[in-house]
Amino acid sequence: MNLTDMPRTRRLALSATVLVAGALAVTGCASGSGDPSGSASSGSGSSSAAASGSATTVDASNDALLAAVATARDAVGSGTVISVEQEQNGSAWEVLVVTSDHAEHEVHTNADGTATTGDPVTDDSDADDRAENQRFVDAAKIDVRDAAARLSDEVAGAVTELGLDDHAGTVVWEGDVRDDSGTKHSIRIDAGSGDVVTNVVDTD
Repeated sequence: MNLTDMPRTRRLALSATVLVAGALAVTGCASGSGDPSGSASSGSGSSSAAASGSATTVDASNDALLAAVATARDAVGSGTVISVEQEQNGSAWEVLVVTSDHAEHEVHTNADGTATTGDPVTDDSDADDRAENQRFVDAAKIDVRDAAARLSDEVAGAVTELGLDDHAGTVVWEGDVRDDSGTKHSIRIDAGSGDVVTNVVDTD
């Protein structure tokens, strides 16, 4: 017997049952798909927020390094920054500036690099020290700001230390970069060309 042969009352009851069942099915699907979707969305949002927070921290640290460089150079009056290092668990920066007489001046700044925490101190450099400073400054075709950017390009993270040094007879910028996971990468780049010389994970 088809629907047209049924009494009108039974046809209405059957139609109502079908509609209710359909509504329940739709509601169940929406509820079932909504929860995982909501959870995934929430998780994705949390991950994005964490990544954003980490990126913000890294950016702030690298901005502080560059600010410390500028503050130290201004405090000395002129010269070339040959080293910048985060110290005291990130609460300060130590910056070394070499002036035109190749003397070395040590400057300390606050955590964000915007102010000095004392007067510059001129190191008691002998002739050999000044000759080495001159060699470093003359060989460094890229400055500390460009070197910091080069390290960040090589490994995304916060540059915590950067300085001119000698590596196998070549003047290099040697620095440490701490990535988002906290792993420290020790990187050397050629101070003349900017090419990466070494890049190793520090396991100490």
